[in-house]
Amino acid sequence: MGPKRKSDKKLTSPKKQQRDLPTCAGYLISCDVPTKQYISYLNELKPVDKKFILEDLDSTHLLIKRKSRDEIERKVEAWMDDNVFSAVERVGENLDMS
Repeated sequence: MGPKRKSDKKLTSPKKQQRDLPTCAGYLISCDVPTKQYISYLNELKPVDKKFILEDLDSTHLLIKRKSRDEIERKVEAWMDDNVFSAVERVGENLDMS
């Protein structure tokens, strides 16, 4: 056996060593911090075998299971609809009714 060439070495990142995921394992979600916290909350409500977050990448990115995408999208949209207030809803709040 001769000396090793650079091409003989296998380079793997620390994250790659922790978990080998197939390339089609899931979806990358990019969102604001409050939405990510809500998605993480939804994940915590699930039993261990039903959790959908594969990787928590940073403060605004998650890798989730493919089959959970539609459920998460529905729940986040409903949550956002419940928490959005428009100027029309506040019309007349300062009216004097005396």
